[in-house]
Amino acid sequence: MSSPGDPRGPQRQHRGFGAFPQPEPPRPKRRGRLITAVVLGAVVLLGAMAAVVVVGFRGQDVPPEPVAAPATSSGATPLVPGWQVVDVPKRQAVYDVPQDWERDPNPDAVHAVGPPGDAIGLTGVAHRQRGFCPGDDNSFRAMTGAGARLGPDNNAVASETAATFIGHAFTRGGHAPAVEQSPPEPLTLTGGVPAARVNAQVTLPAPTGCDARTVAVSVVATNSDGRSSVVFVAAADQGIPNAVTPAALDRVTASLRPR
Repeated sequence: MSSPGDPRGPQRQHRGFGAFPQPEPPRPKRRGRLITAVVLGAVVLLGAMAAVVVVGFRGQDVPPEPVAAPATSSGATPLVPGWQVVDVPKRQAVYDVPQDWERDPNPDAVHAVGPPGDAIGLTGVAHRQRGFCPGDDNSFRAMTGAGARLGPDNNAVASETAATFIGHAFTRGGHAPAVEQSPPEPLTLTGGVPAARVNAQVTLPAPTGCDARTVAVSVVATNSDGRSSVVFVAAADQGIPNAVTPAALDRVTASLRPR
């Protein structure tokens, strides 16, 4: 099915941790397979969102299967004892997730939700319970990934990214979800990196397929240079057995740090 919403502008520049010295050079446009997402509950977008269309720019017809990851990545040690490290090479970053999550075996593969002109594109993606929905191998109960968005400051970018992600991922049949979104809160990441975080509770008015009725979303924006920020998005189905709690999502998003 088509992605929710309409394009609202040019594709954002994707940058990484650091001083953002120069934008990346233009690349030839490639279209990957459009994957109908059913979850989120796990949205698919990254997952369990049932009616969501996920655009995977993987350069191949069939996305690789996720595999269980070891406790560390690139030699990094998890900040949260017993968790595992997820590498995000494109953003020069890492973060931690619980051991029962699965990392995308290709950390540079781009997972996106929304129309091409306004999609939220994420790399270094990890999922929990991917494929839980019968007949939908791309479903999941929780997901994380990092990208970049243009904006004047971290507060504005965190708020805009959360609103855009939620709108694209959870609108069903033209009906937007009900959203309780917090104002941006200051956050200091490892190494003294300043950031802003926005948390939201999303309620779908008419869940479909394997959708959960409510989803927790947490978005962090950091390293603003007055033009752009790295963004880190995490979402998890609520109201299900063994759900990833909002507090656990906060631990995940707070673990974002430079490699």
